[in-house]
Amino acid sequence: MIKKYNNWSAIALQRMQQTSWLQDFMKFVDFSEIDWRTIESDRLKLQEQKQQLEASSDCLKQLETDLQSAQQKIAQAGQHRDNLIRDIETLRTKQRNNQSQQKECDAKMRSITEQDIQAFATRWSTKITKQMSLETIAQEEETLRDVLQEQLRQREQQQNTSGSLLTMQMYKFKSVFPEITSELLTSLEYLDEYLKLKIQIEKDDLHPHEKRFKQLMNEKVIIAISMFKSSLEKQEEEIQQSIEELNESLQNINYTDSTYIKLCCESTRYREIRDFKQDLIVCLGDIARYSAEDNEERFKNIQSRLIERFKSQDQWTGLVTDVRNWLDFSVSERYRSDNAEKEHHTDSSGKSGGQKVKLAYTILASAIAYQFGLSQDTGKNKSFRFVVIDEAFSKSDDSNARYAMQLFKNLNLQLLVVTPKDKINVIESYISSLHFVYNALEGNYSKISSILIEEYRQNCQLTFIQTRD
Repeated sequence: MIKKYNNWSAIALQRMQQTSWLQDFMKFVDFSEIDWRTIESDRLKLQEQKQQLEASSDCLKQLETDLQSAQQKIAQAGQHRDNLIRDIETLRTKQRNNQSQQKECDAKMRSITEQDIQAFATRWSTKITKQMSLETIAQEEETLRDVLQEQLRQREQQQNTSGSLLTMQMYKFKSVFPEITSELLTSLEYLDEYLKLKIQIEKDDLHPHEKRFKQLMNEKVIIAISMFKSSLEKQEEEIQQSIEELNESLQNINYTDSTYIKLCCESTRYREIRDFKQDLIVCLGDIARYSAEDNEERFKNIQSRLIERFKSQDQWTGLVTDVRNWLDFSVSERYRSDNAEKEHHTDSSGKSGGQKVKLAYTILASAIAYQFGLSQDTGKNKSFRFVVIDEAFSKSDDSNARYAMQLFKNLNLQLLVVTPKDKINVIESYISSLHFVYNALEGNYSKISSILIEEYRQNCQLTFIQTRD
């Protein structure tokens, strides 16, 4: 009984599995989903193709290698072709150049005679060290050209040196004999004229007259130095006279309520000037002694002490020949009551700002008057004495400004004073008219209006009355 039951159970389980298989089978809707034969056939084909590709890969690699080799050979062949083309063009260019040079050589050869060639060969054969060929002739030409250029440079240098020496000698000759060379210049263009003059001098046999000429020249130089000394001393006297005339004007101006200013000058203590004045005396010597030997000694002193220094020391020459350097200037403030000196000013150190300005006005006005050559006698004449003062009083007090204006007036200077309107009250007593400069309404240009000082005062008085009312 139990055995039969087990058989039934096995059968039932088998049927359940079959039922499950049938149910799973019923899920497929397309035959291709269970068509394993087609898939297997495709797999076999792909496997066969794989085997074929693997078999043919060695051949493909060989083809690629052959392709690269062929391309490399083509590139090399192309480069070789380009090189050959360039070589051909280079050779053609050389050929054209050689043909051109050959034509030039033929032209030169036609213009040169056989005698020229022979002379050249005789002179320069030693410079050519080997047999020339087409390959070496260019180098030989360059070498020979360098030799010729070096010789030419040396000859030009010698020519320049000789020209400089000739020019220097012409300059010396012209300096010593300016009378006979006044129309000649010290350049090589006039060399023929100097040579003609030399021939003329040799022809005239002037040597016997040399001593007499030298004596006259010495005397002439001595007279010139004497006149030069007198001229410098006269300038010094004129400066001193001008200072005296300026002092006459300054004495009429109150520097303070009880003092006036006097300009002072005295011989300078500067050693260079004093030595120069002493040299002038030494060079002239004793005028009572006028023999040839005395003149010779004077001439040597003039040469060594003056002329040579004048030629070589420009700064020294400018210093000693400017007579203004012969005098030291200062300012003396003196009491008007007894002319006793209150204070002596050699500079403005130790002074206040106002005192410096006042002293500067005095010196400046005096210098301007001296420069214009003005004095009390000549001040009213028709002479140029115009001075422009541009805001000179803007930073000074009114008393100093009035002092300056009175100073300019006493020194007979004509003034154009540029000043702001707030300083008109300071200068109105010393001016005759006013010129107002102002911008136009557009602001792009200026205008000027002129008015006499009397009219300006009337307008100010009228404005004051109207304001007061």
